[in-house]
Amino acid sequence: MTIFRVILLHFWKYKWLILPLAIVFFLIAAMFSQFSDQGEFESQSLRITVVDYSESESSEALIDYLEHGNQVEVVNDKARSTLEEAVFLSEIHGAIIIDPNFEDLVQQGDAAVEIISDERATASTQLETEISKVLMFMNAQYNELGQLDTEQLDTALNERVEVSLNDDGLASSEENYNNAAAYSNFAAYWLMLLLMLTIGNLMSEYNKPELQKRIIAAPVSSTSSAIQILSSQSLVGIFATLIMFFGLVGLYYDRLDGIPLGKILVALLLITLFTLAMQFAINALTTNRFMVNGLANLITLGLAFMSGIFVPIELFGDTARRVAEFLPLYHYTQIYGASDITWSETIPSIAVLLLYTVAFLIIGIIFNNQRKSTQL
Repeated sequence: MTIFRVILLHFWKYKWLILPLAIVFFLIAAMFSQFSDQGEFESQSLRITVVDYSESESSEALIDYLEHGNQVEVVNDKARSTLEEAVFLSEIHGAIIIDPNFEDLVQQGDAAVEIISDERATASTQLETEISKVLMFMNAQYNELGQLDTEQLDTALNERVEVSLNDDGLASSEENYNNAAAYSNFAAYWLMLLLMLTIGNLMSEYNKPELQKRIIAAPVSSTSSAIQILSSQSLVGIFATLIMFFGLVGLYYDRLDGIPLGKILVALLLITLFTLAMQFAINALTTNRFMVNGLANLITLGLAFMSGIFVPIELFGDTARRVAEFLPLYHYTQIYGASDITWSETIPSIAVLLLYTVAFLIIGIIFNNQRKSTQL
């Protein structure tokens, strides 16, 4: 077991690479765990400037509604450029320009107001929602004579319904799952980067021609040597996987409802085995440390971006999504793709990861044998 112990000792050389990566990862994970979005929405008091060119009963009804809980300044005329500048400088959340033919346009269902706001801000959505609600109810409250029933409009707008939700546990479980899924996504990227950098550098030293000649001359069979190498790498990989898994359990120990822990553990183990197999193939192709490190960063970042780890897969186009479905990290995320996913639904993704692992092992063995034959 000499080779086994030597490789484990060489892994310890990279502790100052591993520890900072692990500390940074868990600090970020803990931060997101404590300050994750709770899914609550609260309306805010808006600062609104209204340019009322209509000065009608209907426009006054709109302004009266907006004044509930908001700071509204009503003017008869103001340049559009001045309003845009005020929005840009965040002096106001939005401006509303009411058309002179406001009443006719509302009754016809046409655009009756112009809204100026910063579309990147949540206040813009709130303002547009409030105005759309008023115009919708207002359109329904005109009588046959074209007059607005303001009392009925106020009743419709101010009516409140008490709603009691009985699915608090379900919503909480779904939130727990979303947080755990995000953690698991980045854990795969961290595992791949860690293993490829450490194992890549280690095996670059191990596969140097001068060292390989000494190993070939030593009384150790090729099979025994390969088993010891793979055993030591697998031991380190499983240890890193367990750290990631129990890190998840530790961060969410009081919020484990809805988290498919068994499937996440299987996914972490499979992506670790895939990474070890892929790195075995890379080291069989080259012993250049700079090339190994470059490939580690290129492959991990590329797979993470194209598989939905860094960018949600829902934002991908059709072509990019079809490409992602052929990548191993995509199938890794599908193993725990839903909080209620069944084991039978995970079998295709598990099979794809195993096939990738076997394929890279075969490629590594072929190139490793070719390299050894040239060294003899």
